[in-house]
Amino acid sequence: MSRVIEAALAGRVVVFAGAGISAGPPSSLPGWKPLNAAVFRALRARLEAGIQQFDWLEELERSIEAVRDKDRFPPDYQAQVIEEMCGVRYFQGLQSLDVSVTNAAHDGIAALAAAGAVQAVVTTNFDRLIERALDRSGVAHEAAFDADGYIRLRDRLIDDPAGALPVIKIHGCVSEPLSMIDTLKQRRKRRSRAIEDCLDQFASAYWLFVGFSAQDLETDRDYLGLVSRAPRGAGAMYVVFPGNPSLRPGAEMLKAAYGERGESEVADAGEYFAKLCGGINASVPAVAPAGSRSGADEFKEKLQVWASSLSLAATGLCIAAILEAVGQSEPAVRMLDRLARKEIYEEHGTPDFEALMLQYGRLGAAFGRFIHVPDLNGVLSNASEESMQSLLRLHDTALASRAMGWMPCLFLWIGAGSEATDLTIKTMRGFLFGDWGRFSPNTDEEAVDAWIAATQVCLVIGTPSTTQAILTTFDSILKRAQASGDVVRAGRVIALYMLAMAETSADVPALAAQYDAEFNDVRRVGDGVALGFRAMALARWYTGPGGRETIKQPRDVLTLGRQALLYIDEACGYFRNQGMDPWLVFAGMQQAKAYCDLQDLDAVAKALDQIQPVLDRFPVFDSHVHETVGEIQFAIGNKHAAESFEKAIQAAEQTGLELRKKMLEERYGPSKESAANN
Repeated sequence: MSRVIEAALAGRVVVFAGAGISAGPPSSLPGWKPLNAAVFRALRARLEAGIQQFDWLEELERSIEAVRDKDRFPPDYQAQVIEEMCGVRYFQGLQSLDVSVTNAAHDGIAALAAAGAVQAVVTTNFDRLIERALDRSGVAHEAAFDADGYIRLRDRLIDDPAGALPVIKIHGCVSEPLSMIDTLKQRRKRRSRAIEDCLDQFASAYWLFVGFSAQDLETDRDYLGLVSRAPRGAGAMYVVFPGNPSLRPGAEMLKAAYGERGESEVADAGEYFAKLCGGINASVPAVAPAGSRSGADEFKEKLQVWASSLSLAATGLCIAAILEAVGQSEPAVRMLDRLARKEIYEEHGTPDFEALMLQYGRLGAAFGRFIHVPDLNGVLSNASEESMQSLLRLHDTALASRAMGWMPCLFLWIGAGSEATDLTIKTMRGFLFGDWGRFSPNTDEEAVDAWIAATQVCLVIGTPSTTQAILTTFDSILKRAQASGDVVRAGRVIALYMLAMAETSADVPALAAQYDAEFNDVRRVGDGVALGFRAMALARWYTGPGGRETIKQPRDVLTLGRQALLYIDEACGYFRNQGMDPWLVFAGMQQAKAYCDLQDLDAVAKALDQIQPVLDRFPVFDSHVHETVGEIQFAIGNKHAAESFEKAIQAAEQTGLELRKKMLEERYGPSKESAANN
C-alpha cells in the first residue's frame, strides 16, 4: 500500500469509483446485473398486476436469469433493448438510484478529499452519493456529467487546476435523464471527447480503481483512454471485491497496462478507504449507525413507482424485447399476441399500442411465426390475421416507415411474391439512388431494418441480379449499422451478406473469419438472428458452388456434407428459438443436399418430409424445393429431374416470383442442358 499512501500524501490520487462502491450497506444499491434483474422484476410485476395474471412470467424470468448467469446477456444490451422500446422513460427508471443513504466507501472518499489526498473523482455511477458525502464533509466540488459540463470542467482545469474538486461522472447523472449512458449502442458510439480531455489533466496521477468491474473494456479495449493513458501514470491500485476476487478480463487488461506499477488488493471498499485514511493520518469516517434506512428500500419503492407509470403496452414491449434478446422470440411474440388481441384494448390508438403493433407484426408476420397458422377448426387463426394486419394498420401513423420496411418479408411469406419483389426493388433503389418516395427511413436503425427485410426477399428470389443488389449495397448499410452503435444490426447485416456470398464462388469460411470481432460482439449479446444466418451461410457454402470448387477428390464431398450438417443443426436451433419458421424450410433444403453428398438417400427423403408441414405455410419456397429435388435427382441419375425443374418454374410463376421464374427457365428450360447440383 506504500505507493498509494505516497500518492495520497502528495495529493495525487484519482479515485475511479464504479457501481461496487454504492453496493455496500446501508446504501445497498444493486450492481449492474442486479439492477437489470430488478428492472425486469418491476416490469413483470406491473404487467401481471395490470392484466391480473400473477406468476404468468415466472418461468420466463427464470430462463432470463439462467442466461445472465452464463454471462450471455450483458447489462448494457438489456438497457439497449428497453430504451428502444420506451425511450427516455428507461432513463427515468434509472433515476430510482437517486437515494439519500451513503456508506463507508462514499464517506471514505470524502474524508480523503477533505484531507487533500484526492486530485479528482471519476465515477461510472449515476447516483449522487459521492456528492452527498462531499457536501457533508465540506469539500467544494464541481460535478460534470454532460457534454457542456465536460467542456466547462476541461477549460477550468486548464486555467485553474487548483479549484474545486472535479467529480467526473462519465455515464451521466440521475439529475438529468438525458445525460445517462447505459445502453450498448451509447457505449459503442463513445462519449464526448471532452471527457478524455478532462481525464488527460490527471494522466500523471496515481489511479485508485474501486468497485469497478472494467467490463466496459471488454467491448472497447481503450475505454476512455484508460489503457493508453496508463504508461504516463504514477501507478494504479485495483481494489477487488472479496466476494468475487477474480479479475474480469477488462480489469486484468487495465492492471497490466501499468506494468510493475499496477497493483491489486482484495478488500472491502469501505475498509480499504478507512485504512488509507489511517495511513495518511486523516480522520476515519464514522460508521453509519445500525438500523438506519437502507438505500435499497428507497430504490425499490422508486422503481415500483416508475414501473406503475408505464402503460401496459410499453411494459409488454420492454419484456418482449428482453425475451427476444435472450433468444426467446417464441414466447415474446405470443405475449404480444395476447396483449394486442385480448388484454389491453383500452390502450388502442395510443403511441405505445402502435409501437406494440409494430413489434407484434414484425415478430409474428415479418419473421413468419404466425403466417398461415391454422386454428383448431383448420382455418386461418386470429393470430395469423392480426399479426399481418398490425403492420398494415400503421400505414398512416408515425411508425409508417418502420412498418413499411418490414412489408417485403410479410408479402414474401404469404406467397405474394410480386408485391414482395416490387417493394424490395423500391427499397434497393432507395439505397442505391436515394429514390425513396413517401416512406424513407428516418434513422440508421430503420434503414438497416429495411435492408435486412429486402435482403431476405433478394435471397429467396435467388437470381444473380438480386444477389448483386445485396453485394452492391452491403458496404453502405454496414457503415450505417456501425454508425448507430448497434452490434446486433451490424451482425445481422454481415451474416446476410455472407449468405448472399454463399451463392457465389467466394470463400465464405474465410469471410466469416474476417468478421470474427463483430461476431464475438454478437455472441456476447447472444443474438440468435445474426448467429442463425451466419451458420446458414456457412452451411449453404458447403452445399453450394463455393464448396464444390474446393472438391479435389471424392472423399471431399463427404467432408463437405458432414460439415454442412453441423452448421444446419446450429442454424435450425437459432431459427426455432427466434420463431423464424420460413428459414427452417431453407435449412431443410440444404440438409437434403448435404445428405445427398453423403449418399444417404433415406435421410434425403426424411429431410424433405420433415419440412413439408412448414412448407405448406410458405408456398414461396415451393419452387426452391422442386429445384432441390431436381438437383438431387439429377445427381443420382433419376430420369424425373426434368419434371421437377418444370414444377419449380411453375411454382415460381404461381407465387409471383417472376425474376426467379425467368432464371429457372434459362437454367432448366427445354432448350437448356441442366446445370443442376450447383
